[in-house]
Amino acid sequence: MIAIGCPHCADTDSVAPHGFNRNGTARCRCQACKKTFTLNGRPRVLSNEKQEQIERALAERMSQRGIARALRVSRDTIRTVRKRGQSAS
Repeated sequence: MIAIGCPHCADTDSVAPHGFNRNGTARCRCQACKKTFTLNGRPRVLSNEKQEQIERALAERMSQRGIARALRVSRDTIRTVRKRGQSAS
């Protein structure tokens, strides 16, 4: 058995399973500090294809709401792609 330590308070005795996140990775909760965390999280990454589609739609002057609906991404993702494109120019 491996003792899992809380990354917030470093307590190893009070860590318990706490379900799964949307990627299917196990979550844990520390009973001492009441914080939840993922042991080996996998960050969500925007595919290059989806990023290119967003850039093309922005170049066509399509609205951000329209792009979000058509490509099923959040408006925050569209803003991030737009800002990355502006800084690269």
